[in-house]
Amino acid sequence: MPAMHCRSVFGHAAASFEDVRASVGVPRTASVRQMADLYVREVVFDEPIVTSDGVALGGHHRVTIQRDGRYRYQGHFRATGFPSFDVAILTTVGYTIPIPGVPTPAAAQVAFAAQGRVHGTNEAGDREHTWDTEGVAPLLAAEWQGVRRGQLNRHLEFDTDWFGPAGDVVGFLAQVVALGATFGAAGVAIVIVGEAADLLDVEQIVLPGIVGVVFAGGAAYVLGPSALIPGFIVGAAVTAALITQRPIFPHEEAFAIEVFGPTLPFDRIRLTNLVGFGDRPFTAPGPGGVILVNLGKGFDNPTTYSGKGGDEEGLSAPGQLFIHELTHAWQIANESFTPEYYCRAVATSTGTLGGDMSTYGYGPAGPSWGSFGTEQQGSIVDQWFAGSTDPDERSQQQRPYRAKDDDEQGAAQNPYYRYIRDNIRARVA
Repeated sequence: MPAMHCRSVFGHAAASFEDVRASVGVPRTASVRQMADLYVREVVFDEPIVTSDGVALGGHHRVTIQRDGRYRYQGHFRATGFPSFDVAILTTVGYTIPIPGVPTPAAAQVAFAAQGRVHGTNEAGDREHTWDTEGVAPLLAAEWQGVRRGQLNRHLEFDTDWFGPAGDVVGFLAQVVALGATFGAAGVAIVIVGEAADLLDVEQIVLPGIVGVVFAGGAAYVLGPSALIPGFIVGAAVTAALITQRPIFPHEEAFAIEVFGPTLPFDRIRLTNLVGFGDRPFTAPGPGGVILVNLGKGFDNPTTYSGKGGDEEGLSAPGQLFIHELTHAWQIANESFTPEYYCRAVATSTGTLGGDMSTYGYGPAGPSWGSFGTEQQGSIVDQWFAGSTDPDERSQQQRPYRAKDDDEQGAAQNPYYRYIRDNIRARVA
């Protein structure tokens, strides 16, 4: 029997074998191999399209998703009488994402779309319009634990074209968010794939002078590869006028170089005052290679700010949040950034310094850098930076050492410095 790599099968989103066992519906006596065989089976979401009485229009839509992120979106519209229709459908597969320490989950909506004209009895032409599109979305593979338990939703419009002016794009995004409200979730991360990604020119509604942020329907979204992540303003309702963005300043570059050396692409980094769910800062790739570092209240003075994204300070060492988020910028720039981090950035303790140590604790020094998760790497770097100045008592491993301890000869040298020297500064991801 061939060997099985559990991490590649179950991924990071599966919290435990017990969670997997429950999700696939097998008894506790089932073997890991049996669970794996069921876990990786394709999932199919399928339902008819039924319109209200008196509307001579119907059809079907079907989404098939594979464990490796491959998808197939199929369906048809059919005019069943008078008149003809221009039809557009938004199909979403929605699933919840637990947020540590927050009772209400977030949600992700994977959005597919199709459009076409069906001819009724009033005119010549095809009475049926079919579509069949395939592709690969890495985020679907990364979020497989949630996707495989997802829920199919749809919104149908006829005699309406979503894919025209910017206002219609706003309407489309608003419908995705509305479908996400089915979950009663704290917010909705949107993944746009297939024809929807091709036809929705979101660049039309990017805010002037603000790279990679879309403002639609009274909400802000950080725009990344095929996905939009909700962004918030700490203590205020989001308006376009309140969203602020800027390049990194020279003194901030010098501050970062003390940790990262010359390994950060400062020309690609832009800081914003946005945060994710729970007022948590996060970092994400944006269009054109930009790296968006969203710092909340740390935006104005990131090198001296000592909070965790909100108004309260004294929760971290000055500049520690900035170093944590720049570690994620380093990951993006050095190709160790994974799709799962991008999708879950809004729903986990991304950006919290050290994170929930029961979830993000990185253990003793020794394992290879690549064996640590994205947030664990961020915690290693920000806690090495802070050392004994870190006020967070959960940061046990590196508080006995001085800040930025690079003493390789002393008896009390910080064993985590090896990751700064051999990985961060050497660009070894």
